[in-house]
Amino acid sequence: MTVEKVASILLVLTMQAAAWPQTSSFPPQENQLQLVHDDAQREILPTKANESLRIATFNVSLNRRNAGQLSMDLARGNAQISALARVIRLVQPDILLLNEIDYDAAADNAGKFQERYLNSPENDEFLSGPWNMPFQYSASVNTGVPSGLDLNVNGRTGEPDDAWGYGAFPGQYGMAILSRFPIEQEAARTFQHLLWSSMPSASLPKAPDQEEPFYDMATWKQLRLSSKSFWDVPILTPQGTIHVLASHPTPPAFDGPEDRNGCRNHDEIKLISDYIHSADYLRDDQGRPGGLEESAHFVVLGDLNSDPNDGGSRTSAITALLKDSRIAQVAAPRSVGGKMAAERQGEANQQHAGPPEEDTADFNDRSVGNLRADYALASSNCKVIQSGVFWPALESVAPEQRTALLESLRASDHHLVWIDVQLHNGKSTSSND
Repeated sequence: MTVEKVASILLVLTMQAAAWPQTSSFPPQENQLQLVHDDAQREILPTKANESLRIATFNVSLNRRNAGQLSMDLARGNAQISALARVIRLVQPDILLLNEIDYDAAADNAGKFQERYLNSPENDEFLSGPWNMPFQYSASVNTGVPSGLDLNVNGRTGEPDDAWGYGAFPGQYGMAILSRFPIEQEAARTFQHLLWSSMPSASLPKAPDQEEPFYDMATWKQLRLSSKSFWDVPILTPQGTIHVLASHPTPPAFDGPEDRNGCRNHDEIKLISDYIHSADYLRDDQGRPGGLEESAHFVVLGDLNSDPNDGGSRTSAITALLKDSRIAQVAAPRSVGGKMAAERQGEANQQHAGPPEEDTADFNDRSVGNLRADYALASSNCKVIQSGVFWPALESVAPEQRTALLESLRASDHHLVWIDVQLHNGKSTSSND
């Protein structure tokens, strides 16, 4: 790197530092829920350690049936959105990935959510006050973008299943990143257009009783790998730059014996592993080759729609990612409420092999049951202080707050997952044993 390049970077950092929150250390989290026993705060939301970053992912289910509907809901007030915002204001993440928030470049849904529901709360039953994340990143996704092809091979085109990613309109089920710290917008990398067939040894869908693949070769060569997109978004924190690796792979369901969505889910997760090891085939939407630098600090965020133990996905990709040498080998985020929900709901949960306290999604108990679907995975050169899934037991809070808490827990079928990390260059450790 040239002296001129170093000087340029330092100048940018100096200018952007003026926009950082003016604190020499991060304020400790003050839990405002009225707790009914001594261990409740530790179970629900431990105090954030000084000089750590709280990073979270949350599938907020802010997808709507029609284009523009979410923007209208955000503008006029909405009970579901308020309930989701209560959770975020209570957890107080420094960096947050939102899955399933409809993308609309003109409407700026992420900005509206921040301004009206996080920064100026209308309903504050948890007494947590506003939480300002003034920096946002969002970009186009494949969901709802017409392919012009018959991707579900039913003889028709133009259906939601025929879009590059399942969706009724462009931007449905989108993503957004909110941050307390400046985002390097120009340095962000997106892989919306990366071809599935460009991945070596890609999982080509094929029915067990068929000799030919599900897709003809002409179609296969056009298919995009990401059902939404895959992003590398650098964020300038007071501890240094951390790369948010954000995605939302397709659910491994809603298909046929060819398991096309299961194959795609597997390979979307494999893309994350390939990216952190800078596989040769990678080329982003801006034309830049390769993946992440070996020395980079990063966090993998998103609803990956794959439980390593249960649920029917092709588990080899998620298992490999969790065991990857570049991922901090620490205990999975947990909750008390997840375990209690599995015991109370029964059905499919009774047959699960994975620990229910690691579940992040409350799915149909007559089909797949509750699963670990959402992930916040720090790189091995980060120190993971603690982590959790925001899924508290209702019995842990005062009776007058239980209605509001229940509304917040039911506002999405997913629960917010968070980790507290410090950026450093030593061996990763965790106090979340």
